[in-house]
Amino acid sequence: MASPNGRTETQDMPAWRTAAAPVLFVVVLPLAVFYGLRSQGVGQWPALTLSGAVPAVRMAVEAATRRRVDSFEAFMIGMLAVRIVTSLFTGSPRAVLVKDAGLAAAAGLWILGSLLVARPFAFQVGQYWLGPTAAHAREAAWNDSPALRCGLARLTALWGCAQLLDCGAGVLVALLLPVEAVPALNRAKGLALLCAVVLATVLYSRRYGRRHALSLFGPAPLTTRREG
Repeated sequence: MASPNGRTETQDMPAWRTAAAPVLFVVVLPLAVFYGLRSQGVGQWPALTLSGAVPAVRMAVEAATRRRVDSFEAFMIGMLAVRIVTSLFTGSPRAVLVKDAGLAAAAGLWILGSLLVARPFAFQVGQYWLGPTAAHAREAAWNDSPALRCGLARLTALWGCAQLLDCGAGVLVALLLPVEAVPALNRAKGLALLCAVVLATVLYSRRYGRRHALSLFGPAPLTTRREG
């Protein structure tokens, strides 16, 4: 049975693999490509351009394999494609690095913009991780619970603002530090910020669950207590 995000229960990967894949394709492989090419004497600009293509290729292959693409993936593929194309016309390594940081701003604005549509980003993320039965139950909980909608809206705002902060810090790093150091420093900074946001999300979700007896990311109330 297919889930709302196009997966089936038999296709679901373990949580650690789902979490590790973005780190591999967004952090590890781009850095390996950049520094590997630099070690072979390739210039900064082509090395940055080629390393930046890794996440876009991965997203495109996944979308082709599933024969569908969700809205956030489509947005990010488009932004990465624009980044690659515009990089071909600049020839400046520092301009490429600033554009890389700008992707975080685009993602942050997209996440914050999802607050204006029917289902905010935090709800969509929860649905992606759940199997079909749990996803349908959580959809019902969304329709019935103002507290759930409020909690997920707050988390969406947190994640969107974190991306904007990531962009601002990334631009400063790209403009002020040596080009060779920027890719590693920006990836490390992005991972640190991501860990902070994940920790804040976990703490808020636990506090929310104790207060409302309702899971922000699970399919059903934690107890039979009614919301007040």
